[in-house]
Amino acid sequence: MSTSTISTNDLAKLQVGDKVVVKSSLDENTGETICTTTVLDRRDVPSIPDWEGREVKTLVRLGSGSWYDLATGLQDDSGATRIESVA
Repeated sequence: MSTSTISTNDLAKLQVGDKVVVKSSLDENTGETICTTTVLDRRDVPSIPDWEGREVKTLVRLGSGSWYDLATGLQDDSGATRIESVA
C-alpha cells in the first residue's frame, strides 16, 4: 500500500471512516510506519482564554484511543507519532 504525506489543509478534511497511516515522529525512528487505521471520532475543541491559553483545535481519534491534532498531524499532548493519509 502506498502512502503520501498530505498538507495540513488536507488533514483538516479527514472525517470518521477515513484511513490514515500512523508513523513515528521520534528522532531515531522518524517516518517509520507503525500501522494503518481508521478515524473513529472527530472533535472541534474550543479555545479557553484563561486556561493556559488553549487555542481552538480539531482532533481525530484512532482505534488506539489516541487523539491527533489536524493542524499538525501530531499525536495530541505527545507528538511521538503523526498521521498521514492513505493514498
